[in-house]
Amino acid sequence: MVSSKFKRGQIWEVDLEPQSHKEEPGKRKRPALVIQTDLLNDSGHPTTIVVVGTSQVRRDKDYFPLRLALPHQPGLPMETDLLIDQVRAISNRRFMGDQPLTLLNPAQLKRVEEALKLLMGR
Repeated sequence: MVSSKFKRGQIWEVDLEPQSHKEEPGKRKRPALVIQTDLLNDSGHPTTIVVVGTSQVRRDKDYFPLRLALPHQPGLPMETDLLIDQVRAISNRRFMGDQPLTLLNPAQLKRVEEALKLLMGR
C-alpha cells in the first residue's frame, strides 16, 4: 500500500494479528487513528503511528486521558474508545480496505492531542 493514502485524523481498520505482546490483544478489523504527521505519511515511509481503538467501551465514568470515547462516530460500526496509552507504529501492510472508516473532526483530534500531552508529561 502507498502510505500517502493515510492522513492524520483518519480512522482505519487494521489487522494487529499476529501480535508479539499481550498487553492489548490483537484483533482483525480493529479501528486505529492515524496520529502521524502528514509530512511523514506523504513521504512513502513504510510504517505509520496510530492510536488503537477498542469496542470494549467504558461509560461508567470519564477515563480521559487514558481513553477517548467516540460513542456515535459516523463510519464506525460500533461505539469505540481510543486507547490513548496504546500508541504504536505499525506496518502500512496492516491497514485494511481502500479508504478510512471515518475522519475525526478538529475538536476530537485536539482532544486526542491533549490526552497524549498529558500522558507524556507535557
